[in-house]
Amino acid sequence: MPWSEVAPGKFQRAFGENEIFIKLLGDPGHPVGREHWAINSIASFALTGSLAKEDLPSLFLKAWKNLRFHHPSIAVQAVDDKSLVYTVPDSAALDQWTAETFHVVGNKTADDLIPDIKPDSYATLTYLPKSNEILGHTAHWRTDGVGVLLLIDAFFNLVTRPALPDPNTLAWGQETARLAPAVEDAANIPIAPTDAMKSLGQKSVETFYQAAGAVGIPYKGEATTLPSGTRSSRFVFSTSDTDHVISQCKARGFSVTSAVQASVAATNHALASVENKNKHYTSTVRFSIRPYLPKPYCTPAYASGLYTTGWIKAISASASWVDNAKAYNDEYRKGLNKEFIDSHREYALGLGNLIRSMPQPQDPPSDVDISSIGIAESLIERVKGTQDRGLEVQSVSVGVEILTRQCVCFVWTFRDRLNLNLVYNESFHDEKDTALFLQTLVGIMLKELAEGN
Repeated sequence: MPWSEVAPGKFQRAFGENEIFIKLLGDPGHPVGREHWAINSIASFALTGSLAKEDLPSLFLKAWKNLRFHHPSIAVQAVDDKSLVYTVPDSAALDQWTAETFHVVGNKTADDLIPDIKPDSYATLTYLPKSNEILGHTAHWRTDGVGVLLLIDAFFNLVTRPALPDPNTLAWGQETARLAPAVEDAANIPIAPTDAMKSLGQKSVETFYQAAGAVGIPYKGEATTLPSGTRSSRFVFSTSDTDHVISQCKARGFSVTSAVQASVAATNHALASVENKNKHYTSTVRFSIRPYLPKPYCTPAYASGLYTTGWIKAISASASWVDNAKAYNDEYRKGLNKEFIDSHREYALGLGNLIRSMPQPQDPPSDVDISSIGIAESLIERVKGTQDRGLEVQSVSVGVEILTRQCVCFVWTFRDRLNLNLVYNESFHDEKDTALFLQTLVGIMLKELAEGN
């Protein structure tokens, strides 16, 4: 499924199996003007020196055009359910693309905009001068949580570049060499699977069967209630509490992500209705495939590519917090091996078939899952440019559009502070309940870590 030129300046390839799986999750929201799991990424910033005096809308627009040249997959379109297309732009087409994808909204914040975001043909960028933020939005099949922060980093590199090229002088046509391949091609996964690959792929699919009958938290509405906008509740630890969490986790031999995941599990059980408290809990063990890919696909040059995976792990209601943290840590410590990656085409095919055949549940799941971005500074630098003309990234945030009763708690560290971002759909949950979830999670984790002394 490599990219090929099907007409002068027009390049096309088939969707990869992993991209198809994610697209199958997102597309059912289109009839109501939404897209499940579309990614929203936010960065707030402060300007230093002469950059603070420049015409930022014009500069950001120019940088956005340059970003397309370096990362052309942000301008890839899905032409149907099977293929992607990229067209090399002339000057007029580049201006038209920019008009569709770059926006300046002067009187709102990113959180104000997200509930009303609609699906788009391309990745988009919005500059919000009121809050000194940029908001990136893209279909999840185009990239992942790691990729969106790498793209913001690349954008800010261009913004602070001393002499940013005129986009019309760039060698358009050469950018097609940087179109991102599907993960199956990037990882050189065999097209013809062995029996072992089929078996391992099916075994991975079967982890999703554990989600049936799992614990969840209460929600508003009925089974027929339609979704509306996505919102977020956030909790940012102080630097001292972050240091404490990190040091206690190190002392006890497990990662911060594992501690948070154990706390998410405990909070699901703590807030579940009485009749559901004894049910098992399932969550996703997620991995970026990027570190396992050969060059250049393991580098930031391929930020706009879907290179992520994960599987479901179940824990019982009776397991202790410590045992769960260790169990999650054992999963993450294993990492990904060649056998798993080689079976990933079969795995994604199986997940796609599972979604196509899955009946609508009478009692929709309402658990809170977790997605860890890790140390955000490994993806996006705090300071760009120079003191005389520079930019300082003050905060970052990653989340996805949510159309179900399920929620996702994103976790990362940035500027020495642990961040939690709980994304939810406002038809099924409200800010009071999701804030309570985070407060309960934080209380459980700090209590458990204190008891380890």
